Amino acid sequence: MRKLALDTGWTFKQRDPTRVPAADAAHVSGWLPANVPGGVHLDLIAAGQLEDPFVDMREKTSQWVGERDWWYRCRFTPPELRPGERATLDFEGLDTFATVWVNGLPAATSDNMFVPLQIDVTRMLQPGENEVLLLFESALRIGHALESRYGQRAVWNGDASRVFVRKAQYHYGWDWGPILMAAGVWRPVALGLSPARIDDAHVETRLNAGRSAAAINVTVNVSGAANAVAVEIVDPDGRVVAAGEDAARNGQARIALGVDGARLWQPRGYGEQALYTARVVLRDAASAIVDSTTRRFGLRDVRLVQAPVRGEPGSSFTFEVNGVELFCGGANWIPADNFTTRIDPARYRRWLELAANANMRMVRVWGGGIFEEDVFYDLCDELGLLVWQDFLFGCGMYPAHPEFIDSVRREAEAQVRRLRHHPSLALWAGNNEDYQIAESTRAYDPAFQGDFTQTAFPGRELYERTLPEVVARLDPGRAYWPGSPYTPNGPTSDQTVGDRHTWDVWHGAMADYQDYPRLEGRFVSEFGMASAPRRALIDRYVSASERAPRSETMDWHNKAEGGPRRIATYMIRNICAAEPTDLDDYIYLSQFNQAEAMTYAFAGWRRRWGTPGGRAVSGALVWQLNDCWPVTSWAIADYDAVPKPAWYATRRALAPIALGLRRRGGQAEAWVVNESPIDVSFDLQVRTWALDGAPRRVSQRPVTALANAATEIDIDITPLGDDEVLSLRAVASGYPLAASAWREPYKSLVLPDPGLLITRSGPDSLKVSAARPAKGVWLEAPGPDIEWSDNFLDLCPGDALEIHAPGLGDRPVSARWLGDRRFSA
Repeated sequence: MRKLALDTGWTFKQRDPTRVPAADAAHVSGWLPANVPGGVHLDLIAAGQLEDPFVDMREKTSQWVGERDWWYRCRFTPPELRPGERATLDFEGLDTFATVWVNGLPAATSDNMFVPLQIDVTRMLQPGENEVLLLFESALRIGHALESRYGQRAVWNGDASRVFVRKAQYHYGWDWGPILMAAGVWRPVALGLSPARIDDAHVETRLNAGRSAAAINVTVNVSGAANAVAVEIVDPDGRVVAAGEDAARNGQARIALGVDGARLWQPRGYGEQALYTARVVLRDAASAIVDSTTRRFGLRDVRLVQAPVRGEPGSSFTFEVNGVELFCGGANWIPADNFTTRIDPARYRRWLELAANANMRMVRVWGGGIFEEDVFYDLCDELGLLVWQDFLFGCGMYPAHPEFIDSVRREAEAQVRRLRHHPSLALWAGNNEDYQIAESTRAYDPAFQGDFTQTAFPGRELYERTLPEVVARLDPGRAYWPGSPYTPNGPTSDQTVGDRHTWDVWHGAMADYQDYPRLEGRFVSEFGMASAPRRALIDRYVSASERAPRSETMDWHNKAEGGPRRIATYMIRNICAAEPTDLDDYIYLSQFNQAEAMTYAFAGWRRRWGTPGGRAVSGALVWQLNDCWPVTSWAIADYDAVPKPAWYATRRALAPIALGLRRRGGQAEAWVVNESPIDVSFDLQVRTWALDGAPRRVSQRPVTALANAATEIDIDITPLGDDEVLSLRAVASGYPLAASAWREPYKSLVLPDPGLLITRSGPDSLKVSAARPAKGVWLEAPGPDIEWSDNFLDLCPGDALEIHAPGLGDRPVSARWLGDRRFSA
C-alpha cells in the first residue's frame, strides 16, 4: 500500500456561528497554522492566542476553548491513482464530534474519540490540490444536549454530561487534573492507495504442556482484489523460524504454523522478554506485494486464578504467568499530559522505566483516560510490565440506549483488535468505580439479571454483556473482569473476593495510614496518599508571590476535594504539631507522609502474599504513578517524571527480596518476602540504638526465606524502649536488606542532630553515614535533576551507604531529614 501521511499543510480557526458553515469555512480570514496530530489548545498556544493553562490559575481563562466549535483544514496533492487502486482517508483518532468534507463533498461523521475512521475517497479525489475539511463541534455543548434528552446521571468528578460522550473523561476535570476540553485530530491521518489492503492480522498462540513449543495461528482479514497472504515468524534474534501461505477466500486467510524451542516472554524479574514478530504480506494475482504489516507478540500463558485461600473465607485474585504465581505490585497510570500529543516515545520510556525500576510488575491503564499509544504497550512488552487495561468508563452512571451501546461496541472491537497481540496485556476490565457509584446511589442489585437497560444502573448492559461478548469473540485467551473494584454479588468493599479500592485512608473516615495492612483486599487495585511536587516544578508554574503552602494558586493546583486539609491532617497526626508555613518544609513533610504510607501499604500487603494455597493478598497498585500537569496529587513521581520519596519507598518495599518490620508499642514483628523460585538463606543482624546513637542490643540469627512466599521472622527483642530504634540488616544472595522502626507518632520524638556525614567517593558517587539514627534523609542537588541510586534513607550508626548519582559532578549536595532543616556537603 502506498501511504501519504497528512501531517503537514494543516490550518485551523474558530467557527463563526453567525455564518452558515459553508460560508464560514470558505472565509479566508482567521486561519492559523495547525499541527496534526495535535489539538486546539496547543495550536492556540503556538499561535499566541492562548496562555499556557498550566501556569498559575490560567485554567480558568481557558474554558472558552471547549465551548467553541473549530475548523481544521488540510490541503494536499496526492499521487495519481493507478488502475484498480482504491483511495482511503484513514483517521486514527478524531476528538470527538467531527464532520468531514473532502473537496466540498460530505464524507463522514464521527462521535467517538476511540473509534478510527476510514473513508473511501476514491471518487472524491481530484487531480492536483485536494482539500480535507473538518468541523469539531463542542463536546461540552453536545453532551449537555444529550443529557437534556436522556436525563442527568450521577458522577464523581467532572461535568455530569460526560457520561454521554465517548471522549477521554479526564478532559472534564478530575480530582488531580484540570478542566481542559481538548478537540482536534489527536492521532495520525493518512491517505492510503492500494487495490487491496490488510484490514486486520490476528496472531493467536498456544503453548504445549511443557511450554517448549507453540502453535501459532494467524488470521488475516483483507479487502479489495487480494489473492494470497504469506506469513513469516521471526524469532527474537531475527531468524525466520516458520513460514506459510494461504489464499484469501471471502476476505480472509488462515495460516497455521508451529515453533519448536519456544522462548517464553516472562514478566520482569522472571526471565527474558522474548518477542517474536509475524511479518504478513498481501499479494495480488500477479504475486506483487500490495500491502504488508507486522505484529510483535510473545509466547506465554497468563491466567487470573481465583482459588480458595487456606483457612480464610473467599478466594484469591492471583495472576499466574507461565505457571508461576505473581505478587503484582505496581501502579495506576493516567494520561501523562492533558495534551497527549506532547508525550513523545522518550517521555513514555522515562515513565515506564520508572515503574520497572521501582520493582513494579503491573500498571493499570485507568478507565477515565485513553487507550494508550502503541509505544506504551510496546514498552510494557519490552520491560516485562503486565498491563491491566480498563475499558474507558469512570466514576459515572453511564447510559445504555441503543446508539450508545453500538458506539461502545465499535470502540471495544477496534481497541481489542489493536491491542490483543501484546504479551504484556493481562486483563480487560469493564470500568473504574462504576459499581461503587451505583452502590452509593442504591442503584445496584447484584441478584437482578434481567434487562439492565431498564434499571437505574443501565451500564451493567455494557460491563456484563456488551464488553465481555467482544472480548470472548476477539480475544478469548484473555481474562475479563466487569469492573474495578468489583465483587460478584457485591459489595465492592468486600475484602475476601475480587479486587478492592482501599480509600479508607485519605477518603472517608481518613483512617491512619498505619492501618493499611488491615484494610487489605485480595487484590488492592487502588490506594494512595497525596503530596506536593518538588520545588523546581512549583517554581516553573506558580508565580513567586503565590509560592506558599496554602496560597490560592497552590490550592488551585490541588484538585482533591479537601486536599489541603487532608494533607495537613496526616502531617499533624504523624510528624508535626501544626501545618508548616514554609513551602520547602511543606513539600518535604507531605512527601515524607506519602513515603511512609507507601511502606506500610506495600510491605503490609506483601506480607499477606503468604505461601501457595494461601494467597490472601496478590497485588497492590498505588494510585498513582504519574501526573498529567503540575499538581499536588497522589502521584509518586511528579509531572516531570522526577521521583518523590514515595517512589524510593515503593522500590524498597517491592524489592525481589525485602524485609518487613512493624512496631506496635514495645513489640515488633518482622517478615521477609522472597519472590525467587528457590529458598534463600541468610544471617540477620538485629540491633537497637538509642536516639542519641548509643548501642543498646545486638543479636544475629539465621533466616530462610521460602521460595515465592512471605516468611515470618521471630526476632525476640521486646520490650522496646520509647527512645530505641530497631534495625534489621542482612545480605541475601548478594542483595543488601534493611528495615528500621522508630516509635510513632514521630512528632512525639525528640530527635537530636544525627551527625550526618556525606563524603565524595567518586565523581558521581557519595557515601552517606550518620552518628545517630536519621529518619527520612532526602538528598538534593541544584540544577538538572539527578537520578539517585537511592534516596529517602533511614540510617543507623554503622550504615555507610554508597549512592550513585550520574551527572552530579561537582554540584553541592544538600540533605534534609525528619526533625531538622538542611545540611550541605
